[in-house]
Formats: sequence, structure tokens, C-alpha cells
Amino acid sequence: MKPSRLEKLEAVRGFAALYVVFFHVLPQKIFLFGVNIGFLFRFGPEMVIVFFVLSGFVIKFTYERSRDKSFGYYFIRRFIRLYIPLLLVFIMAYLIKCYEAGGWANPEIKYLIGNLFMLQDVISLKPNVIVPAYLGNGVLWSLSYEWWFYMLFFVLVTHVKPEKINKFVTILTIVAAATYLIYPFIVNRLVMYFAIWWTGVRFADMYLKKEEFNFRAIFPQAALLLSISIILAVNLKLNFEFTKIYAYPLVAYPFVELRHFVFTIIVLFGAILWKKLNWFGFDLFVGKFKYLASSSYVIYIAHHYLVIEAHYLNFINNKIIEYGLYIIILLIFSYLLEVVIYNRIKNLILK
Repeated sequence: MKPSRLEKLEAVRGFAALYVVFFHVLPQKIFLFGVNIGFLFRFGPEMVIVFFVLSGFVIKFTYERSRDKSFGYYFIRRFIRLYIPLLLVFIMAYLIKCYEAGGWANPEIKYLIGNLFMLQDVISLKPNVIVPAYLGNGVLWSLSYEWWFYMLFFVLVTHVKPEKINKFVTILTIVAAATYLIYPFIVNRLVMYFAIWWTGVRFADMYLKKEEFNFRAIFPQAALLLSISIILAVNLKLNFEFTKIYAYPLVAYPFVELRHFVFTIIVLFGAILWKKLNWFGFDLFVGKFKYLASSSYVIYIAHHYLVIEAHYLNFINNKIIEYGLYIIILLIFSYLLEVVIYNRIKNLILK
């Protein structure tokens, strides 16, 4: 794939990262000429689903193009990509906590270990979660999914015949969704969500085989997502009382899982439709965000500490200026950490 052909994926990644920041920063009601435009920034969970689909595409593409398909090669690259920026952000977050406490703060070792082993999720919004996201950084829930998606992908592509792998994933994820009705926990939740990530894999597979992107080609994946959505609709009906427990039921069990899968179906068909329209308006509204793609991961995992929980500029008597500066600082920090520092560490490790 030529670099120019990757620009749309990069632009979407940069857009999604910054959108999540605005989702957490902006109020639900923003009136412009008497119209509330705040709802336009209420789809943060959907942007995480976009990340999952993009990740599936990239992992499939890079794996197929790689000459070395050994587990060691695959593992070390996935490990350093995910963990080096994350560990540095953890250190930053703990130092901020110590500064605010005026001394050595509780490092929450139990939760730190759980996050390092990628067992975290949003404990306040889902049942049977093992450990919460470290130091209250809720967006870290998606990293545990990403990591185990990477591992499951490698197992499947090395142990299942290529002509049978899509059928295998279909059966595996539907069974996981069915068991989710009985007892929702980390294993069946992750495997069920693998169907979302696999959407990106299917897109990449079509691209690599130079197959036509059309509705007929994506129908099997759409059928899988729809099947799981139906199961989750049943789950919503069976466990509707949970919507009265959580403060934000639209982003909590049992509604949020259905919301994620329905949105993935929209992404699936929306991508095909937008392509048929020759990506009308893409460059105008999304294209420029490609410049944020190289630092989008750190923007995503660091904005909780550098923007959401930040208050070192609260002496500024203007919230727009205050949070505008927080975001600028976040972008600079993310660039330095992900583009400069991470790349230097990666090059040292991979020498």
C-alpha cells in the first residue's frame, strides 16, 4: 500500500483521538444560534469502535506484508507499541498524583499489576470486572481488548486454515455472545468484541486481495454483527433493570454493548457508501487530522491526566482559554512522547 493510500486511515485515527478528548471535555449542551450542537460530541464510545476497526485493518495488513511471521517478531512489536507509551504515561500520572498529594501517593499496586496484564475495564459500568482502569483513566479499558485481540488474531491465523478462519470467527464470537446472556465476564466479553475488531480484518483482506468493496462482499460480516446485536438486544431486555443502577445507562451494561455493535454495522455500510460517493467531503472535514495520527495513541491515553483532571491553569478566568491551553499542551506532550521518545526507544530495542 502506498503511503498516500494510508492517509484516509491516518486521518480517521487522528480525528477519532481528538474527538474522544472533546467528548470528555465539552458539556452536553452547547448552544449556537439557539441550537444545541453539544450532541455532536456525545459519541465518544463510538470512536473507540472506530479504533478497533482501524486496528483490525492495520494488524492484518502489516502481518500479511511481514516477511517474519514468527510469534517472537509479532509479539515484541505489538508489546513495545502498546506498552512503552503506556508505561511512560503511567509514570507521568503517578508523579502528578504525588504532586497533588504533596508526597508519595498510593501507587495502587494491585490495580497497576492488573492493568499491566491487560485485565482492566470500566468497573463502574460493567459487571464482573477484574480491575478498574489505573488511576481512574477510564479510556484504558480499550487497551485490554486491543491486547487480547492481537493475541487471538495470531493464534487464529497460525492454527486455522485461511479458507475456514472467517467461519471459525463467526462461530466463536456468536458462542461468546450467547454465553454473555448467562454470565458476562472478561473472557466472553473480549471474544464477543473480537467480531468488531475482525471487521477491520475483513476490510484489509478485501484490500489485499484487490476485491471490490461493495455491500455484497461485506454481507457475511454484517450478518455476524447483526446476529450478535440481536443476542445483545435480548440481553438488554433480560437485564433491563441494570439501566436503573448505573448513572449513565447509555454507556453502561447492558445497553453499551448493543450500542457498540449497532454502530459497527453503521461503520461497515457507511464505509462502503462513502467510498461509492468518492469520499465526498472527507478531505474537508476529516483529512487534516492525518497530522495527529502519529501521536494519536498518546493523545488517547494521556488526555485524562493532562486535560480532564488538569487544574494547574485554573487561575485563568476563562474556561475556553484554559482548556484550549490544556489541549495544546496535550498535543505537544503526545508528539514528544510518541513520535520522538517512543521511536528512539523502539529503535534501540529493535536494533
